[in-house]
Amino acid sequence: MAYTNTHSGPISGINAVLQTVGAGAVSGMVAGFLWGGVGGRIAMRILFLASGDRVRGLTSDDGFEIGTFSGATIILLIGTTLLGTVGGTAFGLLRRFLRGQRWVVVSMVALTAAVVGGGAFVEFEGIDFRLLKPLWLAIGLFVFLPGAWGATVAILTDHLIEKGNRTFNLQPLGSREPVRLAASVVAWAVLGTVFTLGAVELLSDIAQLT
Repeated sequence: MAYTNTHSGPISGINAVLQTVGAGAVSGMVAGFLWGGVGGRIAMRILFLASGDRVRGLTSDDGFEIGTFSGATIILLIGTTLLGTVGGTAFGLLRRFLRGQRWVVVSMVALTAAVVGGGAFVEFEGIDFRLLKPLWLAIGLFVFLPGAWGATVAILTDHLIEKGNRTFNLQPLGSREPVRLAASVVAWAVLGTVFTLGAVELLSDIAQLT
């Protein structure tokens, strides 16, 4: 999907980028709160119930007491919202240059977020993935949540951009097709590199856990 100017009086390229970045930031904030904060707490509750009372009162790798809701939950909600905003901002910048079918972009962003987030959350050295059972469920939940964040950000960002297009006319940076094509190649290369690094990290952690 490419955003093109279809009406007279297009806004400047810089403002167009800022609008896309802003849409990504808002999307990341909303998705971070929902999937990272609320979803993260639900996931930990599910794992606590599946693991039994033997893990009650233990401190998780993130510093939260397993099996209880406390003021630390508020910190988690704030932290994941801020982290989601940062990630969404980065995606918004990258989205400006990604060309292709929307489903391809959404799928790749979701997969990239899943492996990067999974690689960050799944730690073989801590207690979370050694004590919380079953292991496949623990890993699955903390790969699914960042993946769901990525899909939500990609879909919501596009929605906000299209909604903004009713007022603003977006035009890609660079007036020549070769410039836009080169920018898209670089953007896809960046996304592919991040996906590869995240996948290697996640698979390495899983291998050491199993």
